[in-house]
Amino acid sequence: MIIPWLAFVVMGLLTCAGFVKIAARLLRYKVSWKSSFLFAVIVLVLVIFDHALAFHHPMTIRIVHAVVLLLVLVILGSWFFSGRGMNRGGTVLGWGGGIRLIALVFAMMAVVAFAIVLPAQVFLTKQLSPPH
Repeated sequence: MIIPWLAFVVMGLLTCAGFVKIAARLLRYKVSWKSSFLFAVIVLVLVIFDHALAFHHPMTIRIVHAVVLLLVLVILGSWFFSGRGMNRGGTVLGWGGGIRLIALVFAMMAVVAFAIVLPAQVFLTKQLSPPH
């Protein structure tokens, strides 16, 4: 029982920190691995907390929770990296740079998630549907 949870935590931390580093590289920002992993821990804690709060609620409330969580994570991430990241000129990112970084992180996560989920959904639908 503990092994799947540990695998989820490790993969979540690595994925989130990796997306932050890739987004920083694409924007030519400098963000340390320490800051990336610290933000990943914050994200993971908030996601697990939100999931625990909305677990038994109807789907509409869960969707509202997810949208609010995304908004909170964007604001928190832009604040978090505003002083912990450096732009091309070597100055701190500020709120604008932090919001660009976090917006790119979540946009890349959404693209990758849809690139994995949609083909998997199509494949599973074809494989699990009853024969005609």
